Amino acid sequence: SGDGAGSGGGGSGNNTNSNDMMNEADDDAELAARMRRLRAQSSAADGSNKRALVLRKMTEKFSRRINLDADADVAKRVYYLAQNQIQVLYQYGEGRITRSSREFTKDGTSKVVRVDPTADPPQASELLEDFQSLLSAERDCLQAVRDSEWEASEILRTRTNQEQNITLEVPYYDIVRIKAEESEEEEEEETRAVYDYLSPFLPTLLGNQVMTRAQALEVREKALKALKDRLIERANIIQARLDEESAALLKRQQNFNRDRDQMSAAEEEEYEKLVDEGLFRITILERRLKRHEEQALQKYYELDHKLRADPRLASLVNAGMGKAY
Repeated sequence: SGDGAGSGGGGSGNNTNSNDMMNEADDDAELAARMRRLRAQSSAADGSNKRALVLRKMTEKFSRRINLDADADVAKRVYYLAQNQIQVLYQYGEGRITRSSREFTKDGTSKVVRVDPTADPPQASELLEDFQSLLSAERDCLQAVRDSEWEASEILRTRTNQEQNITLEVPYYDIVRIKAEESEEEEEEETRAVYDYLSPFLPTLLGNQVMTRAQALEVREKALKALKDRLIERANIIQARLDEESAALLKRQQNFNRDRDQMSAAEEEEYEKLVDEGLFRITILERRLKRHEEQALQKYYELDHKLRADPRLASLVNAGMGKAY
């Protein structure tokens, strides 16, 4: 290995010896930054057009440690992977504009630059030990870079999957409120079921008088029409609320587009909150309307079947009710 002395600024420096060299654990503790330089290289070995990122250079920077002499305190380690070289730059001493350095090549040669010309040159055993330590540090740095690349790719993959599978989560209090409203509707239906569903439509009969077919047919038509009217009325109520919410949201959006340039950040945040709430209410109303439409036809058929099976309307079945509607 060849040693070279570099010219330095004024000021005396302490002799550099093996006891002043930093060990790997100290380097990791003082590591301030790690950088890498990449280049794209085509991978045509398997016939594909994939481009792999190949590391050309890695750099580790370290903070100054006042308990060490500047000529023994590593400031930066540069790994030239393409050239199979490692460069170690030490800290600047007080009042100096140059600094000591060492360069190693993996074929066994080395170059040492000493700022202090009076310092003893390092021994061959010291350089060999330093070189072996740098090879180990290079492997650790390379592994850290690969780990960071893998972590970054995992983060990107996770974010991509999350953005492609966005689902609307209903707040807990809204779920409770919706269930409470549905339970109230079910209780009302159960309460109505306790009463005789035909009593409002039955004609006045005396003694053991039985309804004629015409009377039974009229009762059936009135019962079905009453149910149909109730279902239509409820659908109209839900639709009216849906139209009201949609109109309010549209008006709010138009006002926002008109006054957007004059709005503050707090006002924009309030607008987004109101829009989210409006969209949520619209979604709930649309679901409720769809569910009502699906249940309406089922309720109509259930009532028709119940009327057919009601013994008080037996004259319809006995006489042949004909086409159902």
